[in-house]
Amino acid sequence: MPAVDLIASDLDRTFLGADKLPSAENLQAVRDATDAGVKMVFATGRPYRWLDVLEILAPVHPTVISANGAVSVDVATGEVLHQRGFDLDVLRGIVDDVRRVVPGALFCTEEARTWGVEPGFDRSFDKGLPDAEAPIEDLLAAGPQVVKFLVKAYGVPSDELYGMVAAVVGDRAVTTYSFQGPDGILEISAPGVTKGAALAQVCQDLDVDPARAAAFGDMPNDVSMLDLVGHPFVVSNGHPDLLTRGYTVVGHHDDSAVGRTIQQLLAVDGHPSPMRSPLSGAH
Repeated sequence: MPAVDLIASDLDRTFLGADKLPSAENLQAVRDATDAGVKMVFATGRPYRWLDVLEILAPVHPTVISANGAVSVDVATGEVLHQRGFDLDVLRGIVDDVRRVVPGALFCTEEARTWGVEPGFDRSFDKGLPDAEAPIEDLLAAGPQVVKFLVKAYGVPSDELYGMVAAVVGDRAVTTYSFQGPDGILEISAPGVTKGAALAQVCQDLDVDPARAAAFGDMPNDVSMLDLVGHPFVVSNGHPDLLTRGYTVVGHHDDSAVGRTIQQLLAVDGHPSPMRSPLSGAH
């Protein structure tokens, strides 16, 4: 029998290649896992509207955790299974404090299916234009159900921006990031909202012991779900912080490392101890 009952994977730079698409090997591994009775979950910082890349996998009925854990969706039906958003008064206070330490910061609001941006917030519009563009005060005045909040600062790298913003946000929200670059972008979620917390709920819904689950990731926003499962894996192109945390390091995201590792998990009989050292052939 497979070594696990559930497999969860991040999308960008983990399950998807540099072309933002899943490889044939990764797709086949997911189909094989489902045929073997293993539940599939994808956990991403992406909003729900950016999940068309998974439409090809709708027949295997995966669950998708989007917006870093704020929204869980059944891909096959489009049903929103769980949703958790912000208290808008708390969010207004966070905006004030972030502006105090990063005066040029710009903001973006994400709801389960819609989004809004401040003018000048440069973001990929290849999946469609924002539903609203206005100063953050006006966006929040409309009473949105914000499930994720983005902070962008031009000329401030993500790591540096995180250090500045996380300190003032404190425990009012969860601050993380999944993008590294000279113009930093942070992802802020309501207290308790993480990929790990959402995955724990999915495991409970599906009656799966997290010790019998595997997860794949590459960035700091994946740590909570990697720490939850008995079989945590990080791709070799992952963030340095993850590569030194003791997770099993597999190959590169552009080399179908997730698919190859899934096939190894499917080939393992019995109930092995948690995998925290490299599998045979991993690098």
